[in-house]
Amino acid sequence: MASEKALKTRQSILEASRAVILEEGIAALTMDRAAQKAGISKGACMYHFKNKRQLQAALIEDYAEHLDEELRRHEALFTGRPDETLVPGYVAWFRSFDRDNRGWAQVGIALLSNFIHDEELMKPVRDWYRKLFTRIEVLPEDERVPALIAVMALEGFFYTHKFGVDLMAPKMKDAAWDYMTEHLVADARRKSDG
Repeated sequence: MASEKALKTRQSILEASRAVILEEGIAALTMDRAAQKAGISKGACMYHFKNKRQLQAALIEDYAEHLDEELRRHEALFTGRPDETLVPGYVAWFRSFDRDNRGWAQVGIALLSNFIHDEELMKPVRDWYRKLFTRIEVLPEDERVPALIAVMALEGFFYTHKFGVDLMAPKMKDAAWDYMTEHLVADARRKSDG
């Protein structure tokens, strides 16, 4: 098991690498640049990541973990079974993301667009989405489609934001999010309870 110092150094390298991507673009990310930005030697950087591909893989894993943490954190704002917290949690997550995504939008787009054709590197993100869609597939039958529509609509909001083409007025977005929470999922629940 890695020491606390090693884990901190590894995390520092990942944070420095994300900063390079944000400030200079993904093409500028090299082992040298990651080490320099983290304030360590290239050898120390290579101790944690043997090569650039391992660093890229770790960045994508970190991104998938970020997705997981954010969804869990926002779902925790609501009470109920996991099937009852998914859409409200997703809506709350996007509202938070829309206000301040802390650079994750640019990092996510850089990683995903550069490695979309690399099955191995993309595996953590695909696994994350597989878990998400599995959660929807096991919902009661009459709740599946409304939840899927809400999640896919929110994915559209995420991606228009990430690509910088999120040009809707905040009032319009709020109305759409409220509609998803109040109608799509609530209507399906009323039908199943009725």
